[in-house]
Amino acid sequence: MPWWSRHVPQVEMLSRPGCHLCDEMLQVLQGQRLEVTVRDIDAERVAGAMSEAEHARWSTEVPVLLMDGEAVARWRTDAGEVRAALAARRGAARRR
Repeated sequence: MPWWSRHVPQVEMLSRPGCHLCDEMLQVLQGQRLEVTVRDIDAERVAGAMSEAEHARWSTEVPVLLMDGEAVARWRTDAGEVRAALAARRGAARRR
């Protein structure tokens, strides 16, 4: 598959201020040189960008790593797990 047609997953991390596990996960992600959107679930809830139900769903699971909207890791992850999740997302995109 040519490099220009490879699927690049959308990577997001659900977080909240003061979360040490969030800081740890972000360091792992930055070590992989990924473009990551960090989403503060508390700020999104206050701003009305996240429903109460969705906030309740994620509230006890942060940090949560999402790839293309699918949760692939919660609380802790390592570089190997991130690479495996990326490979799985890319493989799924190729099969479509």
